[in-house]
Amino acid sequence: MRVIGFMTYKIDISSWGRFFTVPCAVADKYIKLADGDYVKVLLCILAGSSSTVDSKALSDASGVNEAKVCDAVLYWSQNGVISVNGQAQPAPAEAVPAAAPVRTEAPADAAPAPKTVASVRLSPRDLADRIESSPELKYLVSEFEKIKGSDIKHHEIMGLINLTEYYGFDAESLLLIITYCHELGKTSISYIERVGKDWAERGINEYSEVEAEIVKQSRQRSFEHKVCRAFGIETKLSPKQSEYIRSWQELGMSVELLTIAYDKCMDAINKLDFRYIDKIVRGWADRRLTTPDQIAAEDKARYESYQKKHGSDKSETSYDIDRWEEFAMNYDPNYRGVKPE
Repeated sequence: MRVIGFMTYKIDISSWGRFFTVPCAVADKYIKLADGDYVKVLLCILAGSSSTVDSKALSDASGVNEAKVCDAVLYWSQNGVISVNGQAQPAPAEAVPAAAPVRTEAPADAAPAPKTVASVRLSPRDLADRIESSPELKYLVSEFEKIKGSDIKHHEIMGLINLTEYYGFDAESLLLIITYCHELGKTSISYIERVGKDWAERGINEYSEVEAEIVKQSRQRSFEHKVCRAFGIETKLSPKQSEYIRSWQELGMSVELLTIAYDKCMDAINKLDFRYIDKIVRGWADRRLTTPDQIAAEDKARYESYQKKHGSDKSETSYDIDRWEEFAMNYDPNYRGVKPE
C-alpha cells in the first residue's frame, strides 16, 4: 500500500482479468513528455493480440482520430518502443503541435517574402538531450513548471523552444511573458505563444521592451476596468468599445472626465452610446479641456450666453427647455433621433 497525500490506494489484481506488458522505458523516459493520445494508442497496440494492426481499428479502440493514430505509431517507432513494417503517413496538420515561421533574408530590391511554417520534430530522447545541453532551456523549463505548478509536456517544451529559437526571446524575457499570461488566467502554451509571436512581430522581445509592454497593457486593462465600472458595464466589451476606451486614454482623458461625458450622454439620449461619448470627449480634447472645473466653467459660460440671447423666462415652451439641455450637454439638435455615422 502506498500513500499519496492523504489518500491511499491498493492494487486489486484479482479484478484485472487479462494482462499485457508495457516497457518500463515508456514510464521512465517518455510518459512525461508524450502526448496523451499517443499513450492511448500505444496501450491499445500493446494490449492487442496480433502483431499486425490496422489504423482504423486502433482509432476505434483508442478514440483517437486515424491521422493522429498514424502519428503516434510513427512516434513510438522512432523512439524504439515498437517497430513498424509498412507505411504510416502522419497528417501534416496534426503532426506536431508547435510550429514557427522561418526567418529568411530578402534581397534589398525585392518585396518581403511571406513567412513560411517550419515543423520542428524532436523525440523525447532528443528533447531531453537538448534540455541537458542548454542551461538556459533547462532553467526555463524548470521555472515554467514552478509557475504552472505541474510538469510540462512535450508540446509545451517545443513551444518554449520555438519562442526562444525562432522569435528571439531569452529565458528571462520569456518568463516575464509566461508570468504575465498566468496572472491573466491564461495558462495554455498556445496562448503564451500567441502573445510572444505578436510581440516579437512588433519588435518587442528584449527584456526591457517586454517589461514596458506589460506595464502598458496592465495600465490599459486597469483603465478599461475603471471606465466599465463608471459606465455600469458588467458584460465583456466588444473590440470596438475597447478601442474607444484606449483612444480616450491616449487623449489623456481621466476616468472622472469620462464619467462626466457618460452623464451628459445619458441626460441627452438616455442610453449608453460610445460614439456619442466619443464626440463629447474629442470636442473637449480639441478645446483643451482637461479638468472637471474647466468643463463646468464652459458649461456655465454657455448657459449664461444662452440666457442672454434667449432670456431666462422658464415659463416658455418645453421645446425651449429641451434646446437648452441639448446645448448645455454639447448636443447638436440635428443629432436627435439620427444615428451617428
